[in-house]
Amino acid sequence: MDYNIRRDATRILLSFTPAMLLTLGACSMATPDAATNVSTKPATIAKASTPLPHVGLFAYTKAHAMNPNPPDRWGGTVTVSANQTKGATQWVLPGPRDLDPAVFGTPDHPAMWNQAPFPLIGIPPKLRQSMNGKYTIVDHATPFSDWRSIGIGGLHMKISDTTAIDGAKTKDKIDFVATFDSPDKMHSYKVVVKKPLPHGFGYPTFGGVVTDHMMHGGTGIGTSLMPTMYTYATFWGLGDIYVDGRLTNPNQIVHMMVTEGVRGKHWKLGKDGGIRGEGVVLHLMVPPYKASPKGPVMAPLRSGYIPFPEIKKRMMKTKEMVMKMPPEKQKMMMPKLMAAKELMMKTKKHVQEQMAEGKMFGQPFFHIMFGNVKYRVNHR
Repeated sequence: MDYNIRRDATRILLSFTPAMLLTLGACSMATPDAATNVSTKPATIAKASTPLPHVGLFAYTKAHAMNPNPPDRWGGTVTVSANQTKGATQWVLPGPRDLDPAVFGTPDHPAMWNQAPFPLIGIPPKLRQSMNGKYTIVDHATPFSDWRSIGIGGLHMKISDTTAIDGAKTKDKIDFVATFDSPDKMHSYKVVVKKPLPHGFGYPTFGGVVTDHMMHGGTGIGTSLMPTMYTYATFWGLGDIYVDGRLTNPNQIVHMMVTEGVRGKHWKLGKDGGIRGEGVVLHLMVPPYKASPKGPVMAPLRSGYIPFPEIKKRMMKTKEMVMKMPPEKQKMMMPKLMAAKELMMKTKKHVQEQMAEGKMFGQPFFHIMFGNVKYRVNHR
């Protein structure tokens, strides 16, 4: 890996403040309150008389960040190549996410919270909706809904997992290019990643690339809004985002993972108790953050894509499905449907306001799934 790349990436990550526990695997179409949490909440936490503790892997990751010579993984380098040419993609639309009691607990006994701003790692109890003594959904739209749009895209990837743990430098390598269109076919995108992140902050990146690992859910690695899952290969890196052939978001944080399948009937995102490990899916996630010498800064993707007409179609389809259910089932499902509608109305209003002020440019993040990828794995 080039020395300058290592030096720049290391400087960027070392400058993360404790309240910027960037998970790199998730971000929301945040409401004004959530956006405020990102920029101003850290100061409030720092001045608090009884500050919330850093939980999970924070201390471990911080201790490893300055290791000048992180060891290589036992068994040698693992190289993963992946290719898809004009294959199917699934664009995850912003929407509600059910809270799994196995991960988040109950209002009486909450779990998986963290002082990091939403939705980083854990979810603060104040951002959880509840009913009848149980958590229901996150109080913000997330990139982990049960709604999707089908498209076509391609990718080329070659990644090498050599470095075993976090450190000040890495031997891991990333060569990644993905192309795809917006659901309305009005915009084309290209994501290019060449620079691995040698270490994380809120949780480890294992040199930027890691193979054969557990992530998300209750692991503390990545957002807890995704279920606990086996990951065949994953990376965290810095990339360039092109919209309609123009570079719009340079130095953007990008996360990729090849995982077991975690969705069930009607494409519903599973909970820990229902994951059976069927299928293999490649996820590409680009949150609205870019790297800078002073740390991660908010940088909504200039996607130009407005998801709400597509979301309305999905909500109407869900409502039709509910109305066909027996009366008892309808009575149980309608409150969830109304909560989702209210949530998305709030999100739409916020996005419209942010776009009018020139602070947002359509959907500010990507979560794209590729399902027809051909893989090749080499061990040496």
